[in-house]
Amino acid sequence: MRKLTLFLAILFVSVLCSACINNVAVQELNNKAREYMQKGDFQGAISRLESSVDLDGTIFETRYNLGVAYISAEEYKKAQEQLKEAIKIKPDFADSYYSLAVAQESDALSVLEDDKDDEDSNVEVPVVSDDELSDLKNITKQDAIHLVNLTNEAVNSYEKYLQLKPDTQDRADVEAQINYLKETASKYAQKYDLTDEEDAAQ
Repeated sequence: MRKLTLFLAILFVSVLCSACINNVAVQELNNKAREYMQKGDFQGAISRLESSVDLDGTIFETRYNLGVAYISAEEYKKAQEQLKEAIKIKPDFADSYYSLAVAQESDALSVLEDDKDDEDSNVEVPVVSDDELSDLKNITKQDAIHLVNLTNEAVNSYEKYLQLKPDTQDRADVEAQINYLKETASKYAQKYDLTDEEDAAQ
């Protein structure tokens, strides 16, 4: 399993919008959150940014930064929620889609990182004849559905990032990651027989 080096391209953006310049409290909370992020205190940053959202949930930078902080804290579902809110506010900011893709990918692939004892968790392991498929980690069918669906969403988000930022320097890396994710989703869909649209949509 591999993931892009996500933190290099994920930005922590400053509050610059004109609607917020007079909102000193929001600026102070975002600035304090930046300090916490730089120290590696992600929960401290999250706390400040959540307070900032409580003051004004319409500020793109706060929503985006909160999504980044949640990724850093490995709270991928919350990260996705905040980044989707940021995209609603500012749909043409390419890095939002990159960050969302990272959150979706990390959430999807986290099912492969869980240390589960296959015997204790009653994982039904499909019988597959393809040696390449039998090398995949044994997970529940529900986890496979989760992995396939979120991986496909991550691919869509990475593709939107490339669409909005066609000349990005990391284009080759992102394209390689898209291909890896498509291949991973395809293999798990095949192994767990998720060809039925109902399975893939669950």
